[in-house]
Amino acid sequence: MPFKQVEHTSRTPRRVLIQGPPNSLKTTALLGLPRHREAGDDGCCCIVSLPGEKGYATLPTDQPDLKCYIWESDAAEKTSSASVVAQVEALVFGLLAGKQGSLVSLGLDGYHKFYGYILDSVTGGAFFKGEEFDTKLYARSHEQFNWFHERVMSSLVPYAWFTAWDGREADKPELKSASPTHIFPDFPGKMAKRIMGEFPIVMYSNIKWGELGKLESATWQLRPHGSVWGAAVKAPLEVIEKLPVSIPQDFKVLEQVLQGAWSVKPLQKGGKP
Repeated sequence: MPFKQVEHTSRTPRRVLIQGPPNSLKTTALLGLPRHREAGDDGCCCIVSLPGEKGYATLPTDQPDLKCYIWESDAAEKTSSASVVAQVEALVFGLLAGKQGSLVSLGLDGYHKFYGYILDSVTGGAFFKGEEFDTKLYARSHEQFNWFHERVMSSLVPYAWFTAWDGREADKPELKSASPTHIFPDFPGKMAKRIMGEFPIVMYSNIKWGELGKLESATWQLRPHGSVWGAAVKAPLEVIEKLPVSIPQDFKVLEQVLQGAWSVKPLQKGGKP
């Protein structure tokens, strides 16, 4: 495939991973994705609640420009993980091909769950059963996951956002329990940290509840801070330094903050802009 010159994608939040604890409004964030390219067009946003994901109760069913897909499992019918993965791929690739209409935004909810199905498929069911398996199979699961991931990331859909739970990862795994830990996306094995390199933007979802269950704040963390290292924006250092640590959970605010940071011209030698 030949090279081509592209603009920096971080100026617009087109490919984003939101990670965070359960019930931190990650699914809700997908509802704020653009649904139309221009006023009056027939574009839509499609959200896929991946197998194992439980956040689908958040999704409305009465909006014509929002199409939601939920995995329905039958406890009486055992479906192999390989079959589940194949059906997810067929649905997502079909959406990207425009089989359900003009797709403007794609939301994949519970991305860590999908990776679990891939790993279970590769290990012949050992992963979900909690059985031991050859650790070399992690490499095979990474390869299959990356194949799917690259198909979505390199697609022509303007916006593709993903969500995942958070988890603790050791800074120095060789020290085992003695190692300090920080928060990264909750993926098995080395993918927990590797996934950070697969997105131009990774945000940490954080909410704060007040008295009587009233929501006081809902923010996205854009930069590593405190115990959270799983937050980053790929950009030149002078751009990153202009980004706030956290912003309100709002697509338009994120877009404005990114564009504002990129508009800052770095100083040249001698202190002249």
